[in-house]
Parts: sequence; C-alpha cells; structure tokens
Amino acid sequence: MSSVSCLSRAALAAGVPARFLYWTGRSGRRYLFTCMSLEHAAELENGVAIAVRGDDIVWVGDVSELAHLPPDSPARRAATYVHLLASTLAERRGVVWDLRPAEEPAPARLAA
Repeated sequence: MSSVSCLSRAALAAGVPARFLYWTGRSGRRYLFTCMSLEHAAELENGVAIAVRGDDIVWVGDVSELAHLPPDSPARRAATYVHLLASTLAERRGVVWDLRPAEEPAPARLAA
C-alpha cells in the first residue's frame, strides 16, 4: 500500500510528538494511530496494530497477535503503530479489514 506521510493537525497544534498519524483505509475512513515499540504494543489487550515499512503497511491485525508473530516476520522489522479507539471486537475487525494490505496498489494511505 503506497502512502504519503502526514501528521495530525491537532497533534501538531498541541505540540505532541510526530508519532501520531492518520491512516486512511479503503473505505475512506481515517484511523488515528500511535507509533510505539513492538514490545510495548504486544502488551496491550485491545487495539489494532499495523507494521509499516517505508510507506507500506506490511501487516495489520489485533495487537494480541503481535506476540505470536514468527521471528522472521517482516512485521518484526517494521515500525509498529497502534489504533486504540476501536472499542469492540467488531470495530477492530472492521479496521483490520479496511487497512489490510492488498495485492492491488494503494487503497490505504496516510492522511492529514
């Protein structure tokens, strides 16, 4: 998924670190993600995680799956971002579906 990196305007205005980014899914919905280490993200109970290399999402799933990734998984060598605003399992599954890497180019991208 090819994307363009953009920071949240609210995060910039508040002076918070550039680790807060919006990712836009195939549906056009935007999801706010926070960059964190894979180890810290794997400790969370509920949330959606994405692994990003460059501007490409190489993996997306529930944070609970992070601890079970194989040692040679590309997601382990990528930046980890977590979305914590999907409060139910159904919402989290919807976010995963919307952001999942596709064989065709570019539906998910970073957005302002």
